[in-house]
Amino acid sequence: MFQPSIDQFRASDKPVQPVCANTAVDAIATHAGRASVPFAILVNRSAGSFRLFGLVRLKAAMRRAGLPQDVPLILSTGHELHDRALDLVRQGVQTLGILGGDGSARTVALALRGLDVPILPLPGGTLNRLCHRVHGHADLERTLRDLGQAKPIWLSGGLANEHLFLVAAGFGPWMAFHTMRETLRNQGFWAGLSAFKTLRHDLFAGRLRLSANTQACDVVIAAPSHVDDAFGLGTTVRDFPETRLETAQARFSSFGRVLWLAMAVLFRRWRSLSFTKIQISERLSISGGDEIIGLVDGERCEFGNHLVLRARPRAALVLSTKHPQK
Repeated sequence: MFQPSIDQFRASDKPVQPVCANTAVDAIATHAGRASVPFAILVNRSAGSFRLFGLVRLKAAMRRAGLPQDVPLILSTGHELHDRALDLVRQGVQTLGILGGDGSARTVALALRGLDVPILPLPGGTLNRLCHRVHGHADLERTLRDLGQAKPIWLSGGLANEHLFLVAAGFGPWMAFHTMRETLRNQGFWAGLSAFKTLRHDLFAGRLRLSANTQACDVVIAAPSHVDDAFGLGTTVRDFPETRLETAQARFSSFGRVLWLAMAVLFRRWRSLSFTKIQISERLSISGGDEIIGLVDGERCEFGNHLVLRARPRAALVLSTKHPQK
């Protein structure tokens, strides 16, 4: 079978026009022998919520949403996502669903950047914050059911040095809890407890400093939208400038403050706390006395003792089912 080269799908230098709004509709309405836009769903079988009945849940949601059962479902592991996505585009897929977490969708979005192929994020991870940002919720069946009104949009992002993020990037010793979580998953409770013991001495060290603020902090979270979106809480504010990032920082002194912040986040009152600060900027530098540990859309990264945060407009082309706000 002839496979076109990637260059044939590459976008020109001209401003990108919106992709055909009927992309998903045409793909779903495929009939044998009828010319249509190919549609497939790439599944990260190692994603958080997929491990327990993930494939059964996906097929049931597709059936209830009225999707044809011959929509291709391509199972993949996390490290295969990039190459599988490109292979599917070479074969003619022009709308690609991705069932996985934020890191999975980010990987596929990076693979397809510049090819004018929108991705459809589907909730299959632990937090699914990108689905909240793109669709306004993380309900799998509702997303599939609303495909008929889906529209392609450009999503802004951010850069932490050279690492692109679409939801959030977090920095500080607290981000090492990701390592403890993965250790718990893969090696069990006692191994996870050992990982926590090695971490506890650095939790309240206050080793991060922002260029615009010399005060020490323990954690910094940056988002290409409102930080509330990064928490998966949404926001009542409609627009956010594509050329800016919102960053939040906090200084902890005890586990009591951590618990207090967690409760304030749940009730959307964290911005008024005395030990948190917020700012909006195009560019921000962070320095640390030791290695800066970060999570970029849930993926662990190390940044040395200095990093630069920058806004990245038009970072990814996504298919959104979100109803327009009036």
